[in-house]
Amino acid sequence: MATFRLKVLTMHGPVYDDEALSVLLPTEKGPLLLEPGYTNYIGAIAPAGVMRIQSAHGNKFYAIFGGVVDVKRTLGVTVYTEEINYAEEIDLARAVAARDRNLDRIETRPEGIDLIRAKVKLAKALARIDAKKLSEGNM
Repeated sequence: MATFRLKVLTMHGPVYDDEALSVLLPTEKGPLLLEPGYTNYIGAIAPAGVMRIQSAHGNKFYAIFGGVVDVKRTLGVTVYTEEINYAEEIDLARAVAARDRNLDRIETRPEGIDLIRAKVKLAKALARIDAKKLSEGNM
């Protein structure tokens, strides 16, 4: 099968740098599936979502939080993000606790709570839960 070069980079260094069969990214306009031969493209990654990388070795799932995808038909795909979590390293119990805590904050609105911050944290917790469950085949 045809592959393309995929790089996922953070300010701390590369997260992934290998051949891929496809990558599914959450964008602000919805899911974007990139495969070999995709046209040149630059786009924004959604503030929180799940990225799936399909390679000859199987699927890898990541919770990804914003960034940019840069597709160059001849050079491959580069994803730039500030924050990303590999699903295998996500603590599901911790993510569920963060989800529940932020849902409670949003619903009860205690005095002094920053609702925007609680909503961002909730979205991140949900992305981590989804990535972990997908990696375990539970979705």
